[in-house]
Amino acid sequence: MKDDILAQAAEWLDAGEPVAVATIVRIFGSSSQPLGARMAITRDNRFAGAVSGGCVETDVYETSQDVLAGGNALMLHYKHVENPLVEIGLNCEGKIDVLVEKLDQPMLDLLRSGPERHVKVTLCAPGTPAEPNARHAQILADGSGGDGLPDAVIRDALAAMRRDKPASTTYPDGTVALFEPVLPPPVLLIFGGDVAAQPLVRFAKILGMRTVVTDARPAFATREKHPDADEVIAAWPAEVIRRVGVDVRTFVVSLNHEPRFEDALMLALAGHEIGYLGAIGKRVRHEERSARLQDAGLDMAQLPPIHTPIGLDIGGKSPEEIALSIIAEIVAVKNGRPGGMLITRFAREMAAES
Repeated sequence: MKDDILAQAAEWLDAGEPVAVATIVRIFGSSSQPLGARMAITRDNRFAGAVSGGCVETDVYETSQDVLAGGNALMLHYKHVENPLVEIGLNCEGKIDVLVEKLDQPMLDLLRSGPERHVKVTLCAPGTPAEPNARHAQILADGSGGDGLPDAVIRDALAAMRRDKPASTTYPDGTVALFEPVLPPPVLLIFGGDVAAQPLVRFAKILGMRTVVTDARPAFATREKHPDADEVIAAWPAEVIRRVGVDVRTFVVSLNHEPRFEDALMLALAGHEIGYLGAIGKRVRHEERSARLQDAGLDMAQLPPIHTPIGLDIGGKSPEEIALSIIAEIVAVKNGRPGGMLITRFAREMAAES
């Protein structure tokens, strides 16, 4: 989404049109848009992206026209309002700081390009809205690139990279730093060319993941069966792990519960740190699997927790519904959430407050 917004900004710049960019640099409480959300704005009521759920975009647009006319960046502060019809603000119970800047080619290049692994850094001073003193930089994975930046900023940038999440830090002098990690796409590694693999690949690609489908049975690992996958490999798990490589940004799904294949996968993953491991099958199959692996001499502590039966409980029966429940569980694990219905969480919070 961010790439699409910046692509639109680039198109406007190439056409000789003035462009402003509005960015959420700090959030207090809840927000309908995430940290680092952007709008690209030009003239004639044209913009791309959003910084709220539609509550403040008109005001941001109007402010951007002042920025385009004067050239100086401005900082906007929005908070919850009771009646958005008569005052400008947010419907959600939170506050956001939005930096509005005039975009030029060097700034666009800094936002769009860079090495495979780096952190985009935006420094600004929300406490002086008329003069936010915005500055942009890139911090590389080895900590270089931040010439002139305080050590604390570089340290926090690398911490954001390790967490693989945008972050915002406020320093004692009032300066705010927005950190946006740029990393290769996370990998969904699917073992088993089951029919559910096809919709699972499609869901994962929508979420920006690189997808690999593999099966030790050559007939199940063909490009014809999995045309949407980024890579299809007919090989045993140990060879796949060696070729693909796995790390904390790898999400592994086992769709084949035949013991010879499943056990080979678990043995190949032993000792590797990955982001998620899920296996299809009933709970009794997990108990049987654990017993077999322990008999083979594997310490189960060498494996991450195995999510099995895999997926969230949405009653899925079709391949598409099963794939949806699996990808939903992966997203929940990635974001540190238990999954489930938001209304249930809301009810618990309301009960705790009463």
